[in-house]
Amino acid sequence: MIFVTIGSAVKGIEFTRLIKKMDEIAGKLDEEVIMQIGTVPYEPQHAKYFRYASYQENLSYFQKASLVIGHGGTGTILNALKFKIPIVVVPRRHHYGEHVDDHQVELAQRLVGNEWIKIVYELEELESAVKEMMERGKKVDKGKMYPERDALIKTLKDFVMRSP
Repeated sequence: MIFVTIGSAVKGIEFTRLIKKMDEIAGKLDEEVIMQIGTVPYEPQHAKYFRYASYQENLSYFQKASLVIGHGGTGTILNALKFKIPIVVVPRRHHYGEHVDDHQVELAQRLVGNEWIKIVYELEELESAVKEMMERGKKVDKGKMYPERDALIKTLKDFVMRSP
C-alpha cells in the first residue's frame, strides 16, 4: 500500500497539486493508494482517501505502507524514518500558495543524498520517482535501511529548533 499524506495544513494553503497528480498516478499502479487529503476540495477517483485521522490512525497507515509520499513536513519524514519506509518528499511551495514560506524546500535540500528519501520539486518527476522508490523498497533490508538515521533525525530536530 502506498500512503500519501499532506499533513495538517488548513484551508487556504491546500496541497491540491500533489493530490491531483497522485490520483492520476494511482490510476496507473497495481498497488493500492490511500491518501490523507485534508481540506483539498478535489476528491480522488483512483485512490481511497480520508481528510484527517487521529495520530494513532495515521501511524497505522505508516506501519502498513510500502512507500510514503508526502509533503516536506518533519512529522511525515520522521514517521517514515521511524518505520523504515522509503519516502518521496514533495515540498509545499510558497509560490503556488501551498505554504507561508519555503521552509519545506529548505528542509528537503538537507535530505538530498539519502538513498531512501527521494526529493521531487516538480510534479512532472513524480511518477518516475514513485516507480523508482517502489522498486527500491522491494529490495529493502529494513535492518540496514537507514545507517545514518540518528544523524538525520538530529539534523531534522536541529532544523526545527532553529526555525522561527
